[in-house]
Amino acid sequence: MSKWIKKELFKNFTKEKKEEAEAPQGFGLRRSELVWETPQKGTSERPKVYEGRFLPDKKGGFYRKYSYHMFQSGEKWAFILCPKTNGMDNYCPFCSVTSKLYQGTAADKKMAYNYKRKEKFVVNFFLVNDPRDPERDEDNRVNGKVRLYEFPQKVEMKLKEEITDTKNGYGFRIFDPSEEGHNFILKVLATKKDPNGNVWPDYSSSQFARTSESLGTDDEIEKIMKQCVDLEDYIKSLEVGQERMIEVLKTEMLWDLVGEEYSKVIGLTAEKEEKQDDIDDSAWDKPKEEVTPEDEVTVDEKSDDDLSDDALLAELENY
Repeated sequence: MSKWIKKELFKNFTKEKKEEAEAPQGFGLRRSELVWETPQKGTSERPKVYEGRFLPDKKGGFYRKYSYHMFQSGEKWAFILCPKTNGMDNYCPFCSVTSKLYQGTAADKKMAYNYKRKEKFVVNFFLVNDPRDPERDEDNRVNGKVRLYEFPQKVEMKLKEEITDTKNGYGFRIFDPSEEGHNFILKVLATKKDPNGNVWPDYSSSQFARTSESLGTDDEIEKIMKQCVDLEDYIKSLEVGQERMIEVLKTEMLWDLVGEEYSKVIGLTAEKEEKQDDIDDSAWDKPKEEVTPEDEVTVDEKSDDDLSDDALLAELENY
Protein backbone atom coordinates (compact mmCIF):
# COMPACT_ATOMS: atom_id res chain seq x y z
CA MET A 1 0.00 0.00 0.00
CA SER A 2 1.23 3.50 -0.82
CA LYS A 3 3.05 5.41 1.90
CA TRP A 4 0.43 8.12 1.45
CA ILE A 5 -2.29 5.85 2.77
CA LYS A 6 -2.45 4.83 6.41
CA LYS A 7 -3.24 1.14 6.30
CA GLU A 8 -5.01 0.88 9.68
CA LEU A 9 -7.17 3.94 9.06
CA PHE A 10 -8.20 2.64 5.65
CA LYS A 11 -8.99 -0.75 7.16
CA ASN A 12 -11.30 0.88 9.71
CA PHE A 13 -12.88 3.05 7.02
CA THR A 14 -13.52 -0.04 4.87
CA LYS A 15 -15.22 -1.75 7.81
CA GLU A 16 -17.37 1.33 8.44
CA LYS A 17 -18.51 1.49 4.81
CA LYS A 18 -19.25 -2.22 4.77
CA GLU A 19 -21.46 -1.85 7.83
CA GLU A 20 -23.25 1.10 6.21
CA ALA A 21 -23.91 -0.98 3.10
CA GLU A 22 -25.35 -3.82 5.16
CA ALA A 23 -27.51 -1.59 7.37
CA PRO A 24 -30.96 -0.22 6.46
CA GLN A 25 -30.48 2.94 4.43
CA GLY A 26 -32.32 5.48 6.53
CA PHE A 27 -36.04 6.14 6.42
CA GLY A 28 -36.25 7.11 2.77
CA LEU A 29 -37.46 3.56 2.22
CA ARG A 30 -41.00 2.80 1.26
CA ARG A 31 -43.14 1.71 4.19
CA SER A 32 -43.42 -1.73 2.60
CA GLU A 33 -39.64 -2.06 2.90
CA LEU A 34 -39.56 -0.88 6.50
CA VAL A 35 -42.84 -1.78 8.20
CA TRP A 36 -44.38 -5.23 8.33
CA GLU A 37 -47.69 -5.43 6.50
CA THR A 38 -50.58 -5.53 8.97
CA PRO A 39 -51.29 -9.14 9.97
CA GLN A 40 -54.63 -10.32 8.64
CA LYS A 41 -57.17 -12.14 10.74
CA GLY A 42 -58.44 -15.64 10.10
CA THR A 43 -61.92 -16.84 10.99
CA SER A 44 -63.63 -17.09 14.37
CA GLU A 45 -62.54 -20.73 14.61
CA ARG A 46 -59.26 -20.85 12.68
CA PRO A 47 -56.70 -18.13 13.31
CA LYS A 48 -54.17 -16.76 10.86
CA VAL A 49 -50.85 -17.70 12.47
CA TYR A 50 -47.58 -15.74 12.24
CA GLU A 51 -44.28 -16.39 13.99
CA GLY A 52 -41.36 -14.12 14.75
CA ARG A 53 -38.89 -12.84 17.33
CA PHE A 54 -38.99 -9.44 19.00
CA LEU A 55 -35.55 -7.82 18.91
CA PRO A 56 -33.87 -4.83 20.58
CA ASP A 57 -33.02 -1.87 18.35
CA LYS A 58 -29.57 -0.48 17.58
CA LYS A 59 -29.37 1.36 20.91
CA GLY A 60 -30.60 -1.58 22.93
CA GLY A 61 -34.16 -0.25 23.27
CA PHE A 62 -36.98 -2.78 23.13
CA TYR A 63 -40.28 -1.29 21.98
CA ARG A 64 -41.77 2.18 21.96
CA LYS A 65 -45.23 3.67 22.17
CA TYR A 66 -46.29 6.60 20.03
CA SER A 67 -49.48 8.64 19.77
CA TYR A 68 -51.00 9.80 16.54
CA HIS A 69 -54.07 11.19 14.81
CA MET A 70 -55.26 9.51 11.64
CA PHE A 71 -58.39 10.33 9.71
CA GLN A 72 -59.67 10.57 6.18
CA SER A 73 -58.98 14.02 4.74
CA GLY A 74 -60.40 14.39 1.27
CA GLU A 75 -59.43 11.31 -0.72
CA LYS A 76 -56.37 10.54 1.42
CA TRP A 77 -55.70 9.47 4.94
CA ALA A 78 -53.92 12.13 6.97
CA PHE A 79 -51.40 10.86 9.50
CA ILE A 80 -50.19 13.26 12.20
CA LEU A 81 -47.73 12.13 14.83
CA CYS A 82 -49.10 13.59 18.06
CA PRO A 83 -46.58 15.86 19.84
CA LYS A 84 -47.71 14.26 23.08
CA THR A 85 -45.68 11.22 22.00
CA ASN A 86 -42.71 13.09 23.46
CA GLY A 87 -44.50 14.26 26.61
CA MET A 88 -48.08 14.84 27.63
CA ASP A 89 -47.27 18.48 28.40
CA ASN A 90 -46.59 19.18 24.71
CA TYR A 91 -49.22 21.12 22.80
CA CYS A 92 -51.07 19.32 20.00
CA PRO A 93 -53.60 21.23 17.87
CA PHE A 94 -55.56 18.08 17.08
CA CYS A 95 -55.87 17.14 20.75
CA SER A 96 -57.07 20.70 21.33
CA VAL A 97 -59.55 20.35 18.46
CA THR A 98 -60.87 17.15 20.00
CA SER A 99 -61.36 18.81 23.36
CA LYS A 100 -63.08 21.90 21.91
CA LEU A 101 -65.40 19.91 19.65
CA TYR A 102 -66.46 17.69 22.50
CA GLN A 103 -67.67 20.76 24.38
CA GLY A 104 -69.96 21.65 21.48
CA THR A 105 -73.13 20.21 19.97
CA ALA A 106 -73.94 16.53 19.49
CA ALA A 107 -72.68 16.81 15.91
CA ASP A 108 -69.44 18.39 17.17
CA LYS A 109 -68.96 15.56 19.64
CA LYS A 110 -69.27 13.00 16.88
CA MET A 111 -66.76 14.93 14.80
CA ALA A 112 -64.39 14.98 17.77
CA TYR A 113 -64.24 11.22 17.65
CA ASN A 114 -62.63 11.36 14.17
CA TYR A 115 -59.70 13.40 15.45
CA LYS A 116 -59.11 11.69 18.79
CA ARG A 117 -55.64 10.59 19.77
CA LYS A 118 -54.76 6.95 19.19
CA GLU A 119 -51.80 4.87 20.32
CA LYS A 120 -49.58 2.25 18.77
CA PHE A 121 -46.44 0.40 19.73
CA VAL A 122 -43.50 -0.32 17.44
CA VAL A 123 -40.75 -2.94 17.66
CA ASN A 124 -38.12 -4.63 15.52
CA PHE A 125 -39.54 -8.02 14.57
CA PHE A 126 -37.68 -10.86 12.85
CA LEU A 127 -40.13 -12.79 10.67
CA VAL A 128 -39.81 -16.54 11.05
CA ASN A 129 -43.02 -17.25 9.21
CA ASP A 130 -45.51 -14.97 7.51
CA PRO A 131 -47.99 -17.33 5.78
CA ARG A 132 -48.61 -14.70 3.08
CA ASP A 133 -45.04 -14.97 1.77
CA PRO A 134 -45.73 -17.63 -0.90
CA GLU A 135 -48.20 -15.21 -2.53
CA ARG A 136 -45.61 -12.42 -2.72
CA ASP A 137 -43.04 -11.71 -5.37
CA GLU A 138 -39.61 -12.91 -4.33
CA ASP A 139 -38.36 -9.35 -3.79
CA ASN A 140 -41.23 -8.61 -1.39
CA ARG A 141 -40.98 -11.68 0.83
CA VAL A 142 -40.28 -11.00 4.50
CA ASN A 143 -39.49 -14.37 6.06
CA GLY A 144 -35.94 -14.29 7.37
CA LYS A 145 -35.94 -10.48 7.50
CA VAL A 146 -36.44 -7.81 10.16
CA ARG A 147 -39.36 -5.43 9.81
CA LEU A 148 -40.90 -2.86 12.10
CA TYR A 149 -44.06 -4.26 13.63
CA GLU A 150 -46.58 -1.59 14.66
CA PHE A 151 -48.91 -3.35 17.05
CA PRO A 152 -51.96 -2.50 19.17
CA GLN A 153 -52.41 -2.55 22.92
CA LYS A 154 -53.87 -6.07 22.92
CA VAL A 155 -50.54 -7.42 21.66
CA GLU A 156 -48.54 -5.15 23.98
CA MET A 157 -50.33 -6.76 26.92
CA LYS A 158 -48.80 -10.11 25.93
CA LEU A 159 -45.28 -8.64 26.08
CA LYS A 160 -45.95 -6.78 29.32
CA GLU A 161 -47.12 -9.98 31.02
CA GLU A 162 -43.82 -11.72 30.26
CA ILE A 163 -41.74 -8.70 31.29
CA THR A 164 -43.51 -7.87 34.56
CA ASP A 165 -44.07 -11.43 35.81
CA THR A 166 -40.66 -11.86 37.43
CA LYS A 167 -41.54 -15.33 38.73
CA ASN A 168 -43.00 -17.07 35.68
CA GLY A 169 -42.43 -14.67 32.78
CA TYR A 170 -39.71 -15.04 30.15
CA GLY A 171 -38.39 -11.53 30.81
CA PHE A 172 -35.51 -10.44 28.56
CA ARG A 173 -35.69 -13.76 26.69
CA ILE A 174 -38.59 -12.54 24.57
CA PHE A 175 -36.08 -10.16 22.92
CA ASP A 176 -33.03 -12.45 22.86
CA PRO A 177 -31.96 -13.71 19.39
CA SER A 178 -29.76 -16.44 20.94
CA GLU A 179 -30.66 -19.96 22.04
CA GLU A 180 -32.26 -18.46 25.16
CA GLY A 181 -34.85 -16.52 23.15
CA HIS A 182 -38.50 -17.38 22.57
CA ASN A 183 -40.45 -16.73 19.38
CA PHE A 184 -43.83 -15.00 19.48
CA ILE A 185 -46.70 -16.96 17.95
CA LEU A 186 -49.19 -14.35 16.76
CA LYS A 187 -52.59 -15.95 16.31
CA VAL A 188 -55.22 -13.65 14.86
CA LEU A 189 -58.78 -14.90 15.13
CA ALA A 190 -61.88 -13.03 14.00
CA THR A 191 -64.59 -12.13 16.48
CA LYS A 192 -68.20 -12.95 15.88
CA LYS A 193 -70.12 -10.13 14.22
CA ASP A 194 -71.19 -7.44 16.66
CA PRO A 195 -74.70 -5.91 16.54
CA ASN A 196 -73.50 -3.54 13.82
CA GLY A 197 -72.09 -6.33 11.67
CA ASN A 198 -68.43 -5.52 12.43
CA VAL A 199 -65.81 -8.25 12.76
CA TRP A 200 -62.70 -7.51 14.81
CA PRO A 201 -59.29 -9.15 15.20
CA ASP A 202 -58.89 -11.27 18.32
CA TYR A 203 -55.33 -11.75 19.67
CA SER A 204 -56.29 -13.67 22.83
CA SER A 205 -54.77 -17.00 21.74
CA SER A 206 -51.38 -15.46 20.85
CA GLN A 207 -48.49 -16.68 23.00
CA PHE A 208 -44.74 -17.05 23.26
CA ALA A 209 -43.27 -20.39 22.23
CA ARG A 210 -42.63 -22.68 25.18
CA THR A 211 -39.29 -23.87 23.85
CA SER A 212 -36.40 -21.51 23.20
CA GLU A 213 -34.26 -21.54 20.06
CA SER A 214 -31.55 -19.51 18.39
CA LEU A 215 -32.15 -17.52 15.23
CA GLY A 216 -28.87 -18.87 13.87
CA THR A 217 -25.13 -18.90 14.36
CA ASP A 218 -23.41 -15.89 15.91
CA ASP A 219 -22.52 -14.61 12.44
CA GLU A 220 -26.09 -15.06 11.22
CA ILE A 221 -27.49 -13.32 14.29
CA GLU A 222 -25.05 -10.45 13.80
CA LYS A 223 -26.37 -9.95 10.25
CA ILE A 224 -29.95 -10.06 11.54
CA MET A 225 -29.25 -7.49 14.24
CA LYS A 226 -27.75 -5.11 11.67
CA GLN A 227 -31.19 -4.96 10.03
CA CYS A 228 -32.75 -3.51 13.19
CA VAL A 229 -33.86 0.11 13.16
CA ASP A 230 -33.41 2.73 15.88
CA LEU A 231 -36.96 3.15 17.17
CA GLU A 232 -36.39 6.68 18.44
CA ASP A 233 -35.15 7.73 15.00
CA TYR A 234 -38.07 5.99 13.32
CA ILE A 235 -40.66 7.78 15.45
CA LYS A 236 -38.87 11.07 14.89
CA SER A 237 -39.06 10.44 11.13
CA LEU A 238 -42.87 10.42 11.43
CA GLU A 239 -43.01 14.00 12.67
CA VAL A 240 -44.51 16.63 10.41
CA GLY A 241 -43.67 20.30 10.41
CA GLN A 242 -45.79 23.37 11.00
CA GLU A 243 -46.74 23.83 7.35
CA ARG A 244 -48.21 20.35 7.14
CA MET A 245 -50.08 20.78 10.42
CA ILE A 246 -51.60 24.04 9.20
CA GLU A 247 -52.46 22.57 5.81
CA VAL A 248 -54.42 19.72 7.36
CA LEU A 249 -56.14 21.97 9.90
CA LYS A 250 -57.27 24.27 7.10
CA THR A 251 -58.33 21.41 4.84
CA GLU A 252 -60.47 20.07 7.66
CA MET A 253 -61.82 23.59 8.32
CA LEU A 254 -60.49 23.50 11.87
CA TRP A 255 -58.12 26.46 11.64
CA ASP A 256 -60.64 28.97 12.96
CA LEU A 257 -61.10 26.76 15.99
CA VAL A 258 -57.43 26.57 17.06
CA GLY A 259 -55.49 28.86 14.70
CA GLU A 260 -54.94 31.70 17.13
CA GLU A 261 -54.02 29.31 19.91
CA TYR A 262 -51.68 27.34 17.67
CA SER A 263 -49.94 30.49 16.46
CA LYS A 264 -49.39 31.66 20.01
CA VAL A 265 -48.09 28.38 21.35
CA ILE A 266 -45.91 27.31 18.44
CA GLY A 267 -44.96 30.70 17.02
CA LEU A 268 -45.46 30.87 13.28
CA THR A 269 -42.76 33.50 12.95
CA ALA A 270 -40.11 31.07 14.16
CA GLU A 271 -37.62 29.69 11.72
CA LYS A 272 -39.24 26.92 9.68
CA GLU A 273 -38.55 23.46 11.05
CA GLU A 274 -36.87 21.06 8.71
CA LYS A 275 -39.32 18.23 9.10
CA GLN A 276 -41.29 16.17 6.64
CA ASP A 277 -43.78 18.77 5.47
CA ASP A 278 -43.90 16.88 2.19
CA ILE A 279 -44.78 13.56 3.83
CA ASP A 280 -46.87 11.44 1.50
CA ASP A 281 -49.96 10.44 3.44
CA SER A 282 -50.99 8.15 0.60
CA ALA A 283 -48.27 5.80 1.83
CA TRP A 284 -50.33 5.13 4.94
CA ASP A 285 -52.95 2.41 4.72
CA LYS A 286 -56.15 3.21 6.48
CA PRO A 287 -56.33 1.47 9.88
CA LYS A 288 -57.84 -1.98 9.57
CA GLU A 289 -56.88 -5.44 10.76
CA GLU A 290 -54.76 -4.58 13.78
CA VAL A 291 -57.40 -2.59 15.66
CA THR A 292 -60.03 -3.78 18.08
CA PRO A 293 -62.91 -1.82 19.63
CA GLU A 294 -60.89 -1.40 22.82
CA ASP A 295 -57.74 -0.28 21.01
CA GLU A 296 -59.12 2.24 18.58
CA VAL A 297 -62.21 2.68 16.44
CA THR A 298 -61.54 4.34 13.13
CA VAL A 299 -63.90 6.40 11.04
CA ASP A 300 -64.25 3.72 8.36
CA GLU A 301 -65.16 1.07 10.94
CA LYS A 302 -67.77 2.81 13.07
CA SER A 303 -70.38 5.24 11.86
CA ASP A 304 -71.34 8.41 13.69
CA ASP A 305 -74.72 6.88 14.44
CA ASP A 306 -73.06 4.13 16.48
CA LEU A 307 -71.49 6.59 18.94
CA SER A 308 -73.37 7.37 22.14
CA ASP A 309 -72.53 10.31 24.36
CA ASP A 310 -71.40 7.85 27.04
CA ALA A 311 -69.04 6.11 24.61
CA LEU A 312 -67.63 9.41 23.44
CA LEU A 313 -67.13 10.59 27.00
CA ALA A 314 -65.22 7.41 27.84
CA GLU A 315 -63.01 7.76 24.77
CA LEU A 316 -62.30 11.47 25.12
CA GLU A 317 -62.00 11.81 28.90
CA ASN A 318 -58.20 12.16 28.71
CA TYR A 319 -58.23 15.31 26.52
